[in-house]
Amino acid sequence: MKTLSQQLPDFYEYYESGNQFYLRQVKYPDDMALLHQWMHEPHVIPQWQLNKSETDLKVYFEKQLADDHHRLFIVGMDGHDVGYTEIYEAKRDRLSRYYTAHELDLGWHFLFGEKSVLGKGYLRAVARLVIFYIFEHAASLKIVGEPDSTVKPYAAVVDEMCYEAQGTLTMPEKNAVLYYCFRDTFYQKFGEYLVQSQQYLAQKNQYKTQ
Repeated sequence: MKTLSQQLPDFYEYYESGNQFYLRQVKYPDDMALLHQWMHEPHVIPQWQLNKSETDLKVYFEKQLADDHHRLFIVGMDGHDVGYTEIYEAKRDRLSRYYTAHELDLGWHFLFGEKSVLGKGYLRAVARLVIFYIFEHAASLKIVGEPDSTVKPYAAVVDEMCYEAQGTLTMPEKNAVLYYCFRDTFYQKFGEYLVQSQQYLAQKNQYKTQ
């Protein structure tokens, strides 16, 4: 029987403001050179701390890919790979040591690897991409988050993305803020974005078949 995260599709496409955003499953070992490059970017190192050798990074990702409580994806925009995200089952993650997790709770971690997209305002669209992907393909009633309380880019968008602070968590590597993003609240605010994306995609596919 497939786990909650294994039931998620390998690819997802979303359109916003004329831009294509997508998630595709990490391909091993094909994506390792790209991930190695991103993990050594100065803006990525402080949060992820995976600036390891190619061999050590392969060992890390082999273990990650063998773990069936989460999925690893490359994030893309307009046909170009720009970032990386991990979607995990909170109940089976170490996070469940710090809060009472529901079996359908999912969470995600993300990084922009390509410096060319930093500061361009794409974080909100990528957040909607991942959140819609989860809610459209899982029965989760909420998505959880536990960002480091000192990471400013996320702090700037969590409220806007309907993430509601639940309290602080003292973890070995960080002081985190626990957030919940409830399905109903998110769709009430952003449901029209998904409708527009689906309409655009339907028109695009119809054009291809003509």
